[in-house]
Order: sequence, then C-alpha cells, then structure tokens
Amino acid sequence: MPDAKAVIVAAERLSKQKDEAGLELLIGMRAKAIERDPALEEIVDFEPKYETETMGALDDLKALGKRILDGWNKELYGVVCESKDSYQEDRKAVLESLTLGEAAVLAAVASALLSLGVTAPIAAAVAPLMVKRFIWPAKDELCAAWVESLNSVH
Repeated sequence: MPDAKAVIVAAERLSKQKDEAGLELLIGMRAKAIERDPALEEIVDFEPKYETETMGALDDLKALGKRILDGWNKELYGVVCESKDSYQEDRKAVLESLTLGEAAVLAAVASALLSLGVTAPIAAAVAPLMVKRFIWPAKDELCAAWVESLNSVH
C-alpha cells in the first residue's frame, strides 16, 4: 500500500498542474483504469491514457469524477464537521491545518481520505479538488460553507 507522503506529494503536484475540470476528468479516468486493472491502486501518481473503447466519452468520465468527488466530499464533511468519533485525529489535523496554509490543508485532506479507504491514486486527485473547491475558499467558516455547498450540489 502506498504511503501517505507519496499521496501528499502527488496531490501537491496535481494541485499546481491541473484546474478543477482537469482534476474531475483525471479522477474519472483513474477510476476507469483501476476498474480495468486493480493493480493500479498501488500506483499513486499515474496518468491513464484516454481510450474511447474502454473509458467512454470524456463528458461521462468528467461526470464519473464529479460523482466520486461528491461521494468522498460528503464522507470527509462528516469526519471534519460532524465529529465522527472514529476519525477524531483526522478532524483535528484538517482543522489545525487551516491556520498553516493551503499546502498543510492539502496534506491533511489527502491523509484523511486515505484513512477513509480511498485508494491512493484517487485520493491524490480528489484532495486538491476538495481543497480548491470546498475547503480553502471557506476556511474561515468551513463547516457552514461546506454544508451549503453539499446542499446546493443536488
């Protein structure tokens, strides 16, 4: 199993190199690639090649990436804002990282996703998108803003 440090390094790279739409697409492409070859779960930072025959349309991949993000976003919200007892360390790490800067938040989110059972390559791509879209913009009123964004998604 890949270690958290490798996932954090990959998440930091992706945060700098990809915009939100690119991250959604990457999440979908990685999920499809892992579905075809489960051994890819062990490769933290891979760039799958787009193959229409096995992956489908790009819009469908982006939609898949968004669904994966939305699912893990709700889970992580529960950890951070609803104080689930079994994840107190992750909650503390994410909340304390808010005062340390965006890179610290990214590291805390990537680690929390791993503890939730997200595979390393998916966590590396989901973490920067969560930080960019949901957590960092609302850091001063994190939980109130986060729940609003969850409610507006559907």
